Amino acid sequence: MTASRGNVAMFAISQTVQRKLFFSNTIREGAYGLSKQTVWFTVLPLIFIGTTTGCSFYFSQETPKDIEVLPWLIALFFVGMPHGAADLAVLRSKKKGRKVWEAFLWYVVSMIGVFTVFIFTPAISLIAFIVLSLWHFGSAENTKPSGSGISYEHLLLSFAKGGIVIGMPLAAWPAATSSVATELITLVEPARTLFGLPLLTHPIYSASHIASTGLGLLAIAFFSWCFIFISSARYSKTHGTKELVKTSSVFFSYCLIGILELITSPLFGIGIYFLAFHSWRQMPALAKHFTSPDAEIHPLRQVVSVHKAAIPLLLPTWILLGVTWWSLSNAAHFRDLALLSLLVYLVVTPAHEVLCEWLSTQPETA
Repeated sequence: MTASRGNVAMFAISQTVQRKLFFSNTIREGAYGLSKQTVWFTVLPLIFIGTTTGCSFYFSQETPKDIEVLPWLIALFFVGMPHGAADLAVLRSKKKGRKVWEAFLWYVVSMIGVFTVFIFTPAISLIAFIVLSLWHFGSAENTKPSGSGISYEHLLLSFAKGGIVIGMPLAAWPAATSSVATELITLVEPARTLFGLPLLTHPIYSASHIASTGLGLLAIAFFSWCFIFISSARYSKTHGTKELVKTSSVFFSYCLIGILELITSPLFGIGIYFLAFHSWRQMPALAKHFTSPDAEIHPLRQVVSVHKAAIPLLLPTWILLGVTWWSLSNAAHFRDLALLSLLVYLVVTPAHEVLCEWLSTQPETA
């Protein structure tokens, strides 16, 4: 009896060891099978966001005012603003001669137009910016559909992603979101005074309206994900589970982002997403415009190439920001600098989107 019990115990232990070895080998093979691009631009951002979320859970307190603007201050110099300032370099890689400067002139004029509209109608402009951000964040990493127009799947995935990124901070932190909107609008009060416009009453938006807007966006995201998973499941029946696994992976990534935005302030949550996920993951696509297509380039060198290409637009932007910050901020608070950078994104994003859509329809050189 003792011998048989011993044999059973040894068999159970050996089975457990074999299962552990199987899972560890599977994980190891999967990890070794990942490319450098995947590790640097997919895995590491998720690890960073997960770590930040875990730390936020651990401290379980409202994000301090000085900390919540930190991602935006970093984004001024690293990845965030450079990825937008690379627009001119991307334009020069696709167009030649006079057409570059004609297109860039329209780019600058459109930014001036957006800023003018924001001065005169800040409340409406912020709502329009939220709608544009929903599309911008949602569609940034989606594969552009071939041919003209926007595919049903592309639209669904954009709403699914953007609804979480924009909807969660609005739904979870309506009062804090209203406060940030008020601070942004206050930045243009001196310009409104120059035009003889009356001072605005604050807050511009009520917390209840912001919360209901956020819940509406989350509902759109929820139903979009439902349709996406149904479509992926049907596709998997005849083409294998690869598409379903890919969809689940993307869904997990955005759930992680949503959890971070749920427990941290709007400025911090969206700032981390913008810096570590949205901007960082676009580095390889941008670097293709400035490096040889056949060369095997380390991910960090790709990041460096984008920053170098962005310098012609970055330098004047930094100078303009610095002068404006010095003139508007009596005590030179870094929070004011971070909010000014947000204002830059508000002004640049519409022109950036139009330029990208236009370039996607153009030949490489003309």
